[in-house]
Amino acid sequence: MKKTCFSIMPFEERFEDIDQIIAESSQECGFEYIRGDRRLQPGSILPQIMHDIRQASVVVADITAHNPNVFYELGIAHQIKGPERVVILTQSAEDSPYDVHEFRQLCYQHNKAGRAALRKMLPNFLKAAAKTRADQEMWSVVRGRLPRTRLLVRDLQRLVDSAGPNGLKGVTIRIVAGLGSLAISNNEPSDLTFEADYYESLIAERNMLRKALLQGACMRAVINPPRRFAQAMLPERLRVRFERLIGLLEGRSDIADDPQAVGEDLAAIKQCEFVLSPVPMPNLFIIGEMVAYEGMKRGGSGGFDMTHCETSADGLRDLIQQFDRLFDDSRRDMVRTHPPDGRLVEQLKIFYSEATGLE
Repeated sequence: MKKTCFSIMPFEERFEDIDQIIAESSQECGFEYIRGDRRLQPGSILPQIMHDIRQASVVVADITAHNPNVFYELGIAHQIKGPERVVILTQSAEDSPYDVHEFRQLCYQHNKAGRAALRKMLPNFLKAAAKTRADQEMWSVVRGRLPRTRLLVRDLQRLVDSAGPNGLKGVTIRIVAGLGSLAISNNEPSDLTFEADYYESLIAERNMLRKALLQGACMRAVINPPRRFAQAMLPERLRVRFERLIGLLEGRSDIADDPQAVGEDLAAIKQCEFVLSPVPMPNLFIIGEMVAYEGMKRGGSGGFDMTHCETSADGLRDLIQQFDRLFDDSRRDMVRTHPPDGRLVEQLKIFYSEATGLE
């Protein structure tokens, strides 16, 4: 079997010379160079990407542009190959998102001297990465949005059932999301592309999360709401969720003709802390210290095509530590840029106006 080097990078003209350097360095090390966008096979691109990453001897990822697809594929590579077999390139290590700071990065300057230095150093990085331990797939994968949502409901139910005399006080649910599960609305329009039971499962996810919060759990959420849509309007389901979340934070529920549910909505939101993330991040749902779900998808599709399920104590501890750093950093950034308290609702309304074109 041929040894290969798979590259993950923005497919933009300004990166063509970097692509050429990676190709030349790969060939120098005896690797066949593969770029995902040059694959001509028909069908879904995700299985092809996973196959190429799994078969690769080493993976190179350029995270310079903070491209969401790059981070999506980088996450897949880290889980399938392990961080030791992934070489991360960047033009500015200081600007890297929180969850890649812990990994070694090869920083380069995008000028003639910088490219020459990169061409000289990169082969050594590729050889070192390829010599690490044999491939070992490191994750438990849940495929499809409906199975993921059902598992979330199951594990939230288990958390609620575990409540003791003091309820769930001291339990923290950590979420990284666009708008978060509490924003899921009864008023969302049906989508014929979704499975028949998917919407019911989403409502069950929201309700079970709300039940955990009413039992005394707290939620810390890092959200990155949808903002500008250049070529497509904001999907109606996201518009409704946006309005629901803003309403909850202002003391209103969008649930009609059910005073008990309205009261539960408004009580649950008081158990939550929200901060805004400055950059898009993978979806994350950590239930206490029981389990974590990291969702991955491409583009603006609803739900998550693939989810990493983490239950090991070490893995959960690392994810919780990473989340807490992100949450604290994002909160400090909010307060710094929008004193005195970050002005969460005001910022959400601005994002909503941008996303809906109602500026």
